[in-house]
Amino acid sequence: MVQIKEGYVMTPREQAEFDRMNALPRRTSGRVDYYFKPQTKYPPRIYVFMHAEIWCDRNRRPMGLFHALPFLSRFMNREELEYHHFNTRLCYHQYEDWDKLLFAEQQEADELDREKPGTGTEFLKALAGFRSKYPLGQKPVSEEMDVPVSEDSGLGSFLDGLMTGDNLSAAEISALMEKERAGEQRPAVLVLLRELYKNTVLPPDEQKAITGEVIDRKVWLSEERSRKNFVRRVYTRNKLFALAEIREKYPDYSEVMLMADLKVKKGKLKAKKHKPVLDLRRCQLEKLAQRLRSGVLDDAAYHATCCKIVMLQQAHDLRLPIPLTVTFSKQSLVYYFNWRTRESVVKAFVELANTKGMTHEVLKIKYQEMVDSNYSY
Repeated sequence: MVQIKEGYVMTPREQAEFDRMNALPRRTSGRVDYYFKPQTKYPPRIYVFMHAEIWCDRNRRPMGLFHALPFLSRFMNREELEYHHFNTRLCYHQYEDWDKLLFAEQQEADELDREKPGTGTEFLKALAGFRSKYPLGQKPVSEEMDVPVSEDSGLGSFLDGLMTGDNLSAAEISALMEKERAGEQRPAVLVLLRELYKNTVLPPDEQKAITGEVIDRKVWLSEERSRKNFVRRVYTRNKLFALAEIREKYPDYSEVMLMADLKVKKGKLKAKKHKPVLDLRRCQLEKLAQRLRSGVLDDAAYHATCCKIVMLQQAHDLRLPIPLTVTFSKQSLVYYFNWRTRESVVKAFVELANTKGMTHEVLKIKYQEMVDSNYSY
C-alpha cells in the first residue's frame, strides 16, 4: 500500500480519486528501461523510465530521447508495481552518478531476488557492466583538445584525424563544438563535429560513415541556405535596391540568381484537422443528418427523422445523461451514462446486457467499472 505523508489531509476530490484508483486491480507486470543521454550543455546522465511499456516515443522527446534506444531493460518487482499503481503521468528517475544509481538499483535487485532468485543479481551485474561504456560525472575536457586556429596550423590533418576514427567521447565533442561556435565558426569543422556527435548515440551497426564528400556537400547546402535566407530578407525589406545591397556581400551575384533564390516551391495544402466525433449522441446526429441528405425518404420517415434530431440535439445541448433500460425476468432498471460517453462504450454495454444468462447483479458491477473508467469519454 502506498504510504500517505503523515498529517496530510486530502481534499474530497483527492480522496475520491484515491479511492477509485485504489480499488482498481494492480498490474501484474511492468518494464523498466534505462537510457543514456550524452553530455550537451548539461552533464551526461542515465534516465530510468518506469512502466516503459505503456509510454510512446514522443513522451521521451522533452529529454531528447525520442530516437534513442534503451541499453538495458528489466521487469518491475511487486513493490514497484504497487508504488507506481497511482501514476497518471510518465514517471522516470535520472542519475548523474553511477554510485547513486547502483545503490538505488541494489534495493530493487534484492526485491527481484526474493521474488525469483538470481534475477536481481544477474541484472545488477549487467548494469554495472555498462559503467565503462557510459561514464558519468566526467571532468571538463582538457585544453589540449583545442581545435586548430587556422589552416596553416593543421586544420586539414585535424579533420582527417577525426574522420579516420579518433575516439572522442560525447563530452569532448560537445566541448569542441562550443569552442568552435564561440570562435571562428568554420562550417566544415561544425558539420564534422555534428556528424560525430550523432554517431555517439547510435549503435555501431547504425553509425554513418563520414567522408570528405559528405562534409563538402553539407557545407555547400548550409552556405546555399544561408545565402537564400539573406537574399529573401533583403528583398522583402528593400525591393528596389536589393540587388545592389546583396552584391556588397556577394560581388558576383546576378539577377538570374536573384530570381532563382526568390522562387519558393509550392507546398502541399495541409488538410484541416477535425477532431473525431466519438460520443454517442453526436454520432447518432451525424447518421440522421446523412439519412436526410440521402433524399430518399417519404413524408412519414422524413418527419420521424427530424423529430429524432430535435430530441437528440436538445438532450445534447442540456447535457442530459444517456438512459438505457434493461429488463431481466420482468424486472426493469435504467442505467444512466454520462452525456459524453463514447458510442463504442454504450454498444459494448448493450452487447453485454444481451449476453445469455446475464443478471442485474453482474451487470451493475460491469456498469460501475465502465462509468468509473476515464477511457469512457
